[in-house]
Amino acid sequence: MEEDPFLARYTYDLSPELITCLNDKPPLEEEIVLEWSELGKLIFKKPKLTLVGDRSVKPLEETRPFAKLPDVPVAVDSVKKLVLHKQLASNIKNVSKFQLELLSIITKYHDFSYTERNFDNAEELRYCYCIHAINHVLKSRDIVVENNDKQDGDDDELRDQGLTRPKVLILVPFKDAAYRIINMMISLMSSKENFNVVHKNRFVEEFTGGELTLPRKNPKPEDFEKTFVGNIDDAFRIGMAVTKSSLKLYENFYNSDIIIASPLGLRMIIGAEGESSRDYDFLSSIEMLIFDQSEIFLMQNWDHVLHIMNHFHLQPKEAHGTDLQRVRNWSINGLSKHYRQTMLFSSCKLSNLMAIFKNRCINYGGSVSVVNPILTGTISHVVCSLKQFYHKLSSKTPTESIKERFDYFINKVLTQLQASNEKHVLIYVPSYFDYVCIRNYLKTEDYSFVQISEYTKPGKVARARDLFYHGECQILLYSERYHFYNRTKIRGIENIIFYQLPTIAGFYSELCNSIIDNDGCTRNITALYSHYDACVLTSIVGTQRAKYMLTSEQKIHMFHSGI
Repeated sequence: MEEDPFLARYTYDLSPELITCLNDKPPLEEEIVLEWSELGKLIFKKPKLTLVGDRSVKPLEETRPFAKLPDVPVAVDSVKKLVLHKQLASNIKNVSKFQLELLSIITKYHDFSYTERNFDNAEELRYCYCIHAINHVLKSRDIVVENNDKQDGDDDELRDQGLTRPKVLILVPFKDAAYRIINMMISLMSSKENFNVVHKNRFVEEFTGGELTLPRKNPKPEDFEKTFVGNIDDAFRIGMAVTKSSLKLYENFYNSDIIIASPLGLRMIIGAEGESSRDYDFLSSIEMLIFDQSEIFLMQNWDHVLHIMNHFHLQPKEAHGTDLQRVRNWSINGLSKHYRQTMLFSSCKLSNLMAIFKNRCINYGGSVSVVNPILTGTISHVVCSLKQFYHKLSSKTPTESIKERFDYFINKVLTQLQASNEKHVLIYVPSYFDYVCIRNYLKTEDYSFVQISEYTKPGKVARARDLFYHGECQILLYSERYHFYNRTKIRGIENIIFYQLPTIAGFYSELCNSIIDNDGCTRNITALYSHYDACVLTSIVGTQRAKYMLTSEQKIHMFHSGI
């Protein structure tokens, strides 16, 4: 019978060679390309050692073997082959082939990046990571309970815990997502009527309601309604303790196995340097980190995510009741970061998310990324007759790209706009930092413009829209975050300047299609991009065209839609 992946992963220490390899910048990796029927093209990366076998033996009197390097993932054809906890296995029903492939990867504790999340597969993905999280916690608990009953034994055999109890952290943007996750976990654990959910009524009361009232007249886009369904509070956290016959909600973090939170909710607990009440010890021994709907974190506040990542696996300031004789050697030795599995689910590939995955995840179990090529991109959804001009910036560093983009915008784009005397021009800006810089420049140079951002009051939004529609100003400066949270239909747009390509690729075609062709004239789109926009460029124009646009010597590329 196959060795339990849980035991294979957490029982063994890392060899000195493997630790050195993982800590190299960048780590030495072996890359293998796989093709699976449902997930498609996968890239599997694992640490590459030169003179180490499957499990080298420790020298001298020590005989306990080192951790094994990860095997190449193999898709299973049945849930029975996943080595799941018996309490869990009996409650799993109707798993699709797509889910089996997903579970084949994550139950082997590889880091996993999946950037094709959508509203059709969202529940399937959620079901899979809930299975894995519950399975992990139940197996951890069984070992602790079994060792509690042992009178004596090898000291290393009794080491079964981390420096603190929380093992699983799930980050989601809204309360509604947490509500769905917890209900799914309850259904996976509670085959019997006597299963007890502590504080369930309080949970239902606090995590339902709060729905956004959607207008019947001028309805919002379908994806907006599905994103903002249920309770959209984005400041929450909840700890859960798992036992054989109950799930205890609202547990203190140090008595919890699983924590579900929004980035803001967790940031409020972690606090900032110098605050007396801050606490982050509970992140010291997280073994499983799950990001779901992670593209939305960029619309909320990406700094919260980075702040959280900076506080993983730090030495706890207090003992929190931990029996140090039961703490695993690799946890005491500060190697917990190599035992943490990270799973990242998003609807699009974004550089911020890829940076987290590449630079903040150093799991000795390797990583699997789904990397299917994008054939056409969202530009194929543009139905209006539009000439779309893409201007390439040749920055060598991210910092340099910020200055070069701004200089190019004011010296080339705005200069041409002023010379043409065009009106009804919308300038779309993803970053609020860039938005402020452009706004200040437009004010200084006395441009005729109005502005709409996430901080603009409703009355001023209405006035700005009215002035723009009637041509009483030339430019509407428009922030991405406002568009994400409101999806207001801006009337009167004739030309769009994308200062930077939209974070969410669907916004590109949506805004282009909002241009109304009243007089038969061809409208223009201007978009600035650099090498650092490769992810969003690919989502918009497709893999092949993006590759050409990024490597070509040509500085301006033109698409013509609607012909």
